[in-house]
Amino acid sequence: MEQTLLPVGLRRDGSLYTRIEWASHTESDPKLWVVNVIRDDNRRNGGTWGANTMGPANVVLSFFGEEQTVAKVRIFRNVGVDISVLEELAKTIRIYVSNTDEPEALRTAEDAVDSVPWTLVKTVETEKAEGWQEVILDAPVQAKYVRFELVENHGTPPEIPWTEINEFKIYPQA
Repeated sequence: MEQTLLPVGLRRDGSLYTRIEWASHTESDPKLWVVNVIRDDNRRNGGTWGANTMGPANVVLSFFGEEQTVAKVRIFRNVGVDISVLEELAKTIRIYVSNTDEPEALRTAEDAVDSVPWTLVKTVETEKAEGWQEVILDAPVQAKYVRFELVENHGTPPEIPWTEINEFKIYPQA
């Protein structure tokens, strides 16, 4: 049997391996951990990033210290547990990149994500539905870090302060 070798850092589906560097919100409940944004677990009661806020919530991903081309992002829209409602899905997501090492300064919950420079590359309006949504950037960009900002949810009442998403996959080609 012939074995196919892939370039370092590339998954079989063509997406880039990423690492979570920092997040503004996470929870102790494993079903709501921010680590789910890079896992392939798309089940209800499985993997979601439940940010306990109406928004914004930020997560910063890296390519293990390497610079990569970013041309496309796929977002899996899902809410966590069975009692969650689709109104908790992130409605507006901003995608930023940085090609410097300055995001390394983000370490604690008290750190301000805007204390380092970012370049906004796309604002995405998501559909209020579960499943994959593909986002093609206007032009490919070089990045060491990618920041996803969940700006707001689809409209939960104030007593349900959640903004959720499931997974981000980043691709070097559209």
